[in-house]
Amino acid sequence: MKKIFLMMFIISCFISCDTSLKTGSIYGIVTIEETAEPMRATGVELYHYGSLLLKTVTYDDGHYEFENLATGEYELKVTATGYEDASYDVIVEAGRAARADMQLKQTKTYMTVRTLDLTIIINKASFSGDYTGRASGYNNTTTKATEAGFIYSTSQNNIINGTKVTASFVNHVTDGSNYGGYYGSGTFEADVNDLSAGTYYVMAYTKNDYGIEYGDIKSFEISGLPVVKTLGASNYTETTATLNGCIDYSGDPAFTERGFVYSAFFSNPTIDDPATATSKITVSGTSKEFGANIAGLTATTHYYVRAYASNEKGTSYGASLIFPENNYIELPSEGLMIHKSDISSGSTWEDADDLCKSSLIGGFSDWRLPTKGEWQLIYSSIIAGTISNIISRDYYWTSTKEPRYNNYYVYYFYNNTISSHHIDTKNRVRCVRTLK
Repeated sequence: MKKIFLMMFIISCFISCDTSLKTGSIYGIVTIEETAEPMRATGVELYHYGSLLLKTVTYDDGHYEFENLATGEYELKVTATGYEDASYDVIVEAGRAARADMQLKQTKTYMTVRTLDLTIIINKASFSGDYTGRASGYNNTTTKATEAGFIYSTSQNNIINGTKVTASFVNHVTDGSNYGGYYGSGTFEADVNDLSAGTYYVMAYTKNDYGIEYGDIKSFEISGLPVVKTLGASNYTETTATLNGCIDYSGDPAFTERGFVYSAFFSNPTIDDPATATSKITVSGTSKEFGANIAGLTATTHYYVRAYASNEKGTSYGASLIFPENNYIELPSEGLMIHKSDISSGSTWEDADDLCKSSLIGGFSDWRLPTKGEWQLIYSSIIAGTISNIISRDYYWTSTKEPRYNNYYVYYFYNNTISSHHIDTKNRVRCVRTLK
């Protein structure tokens, strides 16, 4: 029995060894002729007696291989967009590997492409590029681009296999002519959204009937830091206020902490400031808008506040705002203080009255609607240039009542005209208070 098994093993080995001696292989590297760079993920076809036998693609280093081939003559073909077709005849011998390196020559597109501006906003990128095509002679060559766009990747060396985004032409001249040929030129743009944090590389490209032309490679960074906005503080009293903020971008990865820093000493407070100079308030949750009530403020003292958000990459801040804010203008000669902006663009008289009485701008709680005469003083100050024109070209409520009808409003731009109007009409609201 053992002899039978031994004989079968010897026969199997003989057959196997005999097969390997009857086959060969082909391997090689595909590169770009002009730069000697390897062609990655490029298709290679193997033909035997004119018939397609096998297909493969090149690896990152540009190499390819075909194994277990019968002896004989073969033809290799490589076709890639933007390059002239290449072929290579090779003979496979038993027990040997035939080396067949191939170089691809870039096709003449008669176009020059440039990668222009990159605009990065949070996790979005806007690309722009341009190209110029030229006629190649008396052969009616058409070099206008039929497609334009960008290729971006986190790998500079492998950018050719990156993500492609087709662009829109901002302008495109396609009817220029020179020596019987037709050429084009133009600029193009594209946007990419929701990019993860990291370093990216991008290059513009244009395509015409002859192939693809690429622009230079540029890089940009997506930091992944959260983007936070400081909103105006509210609900002032002499010792308390409400701080407000907004998360515009959660970050990559998302923020793990958010809140406010405020200080009477530093105009741009940070979380690293000494606690004796800057106060830090953390706010839990993940909602877009957030706020915090603070107390223990010193009356008549102005503070600087910044919203902040942190993730593992670091901390980002919103703009530094001052509070209590001077959202008012003083008119000492008239004995008035007036809001810098309208508190409403359209309210009934009763709502307007309530809005002014509940305003806490500047930490003051005695705001009110202006009288007819006070509106005339404000208008005169604007005309005289004492204050800038802060009033809209529209109707405003006053607190002066028309005894025969309802309440007055002011349309000051037309000769400071004052007329009566029903209290349910919706007009603009601007509040004043008496200087003391």
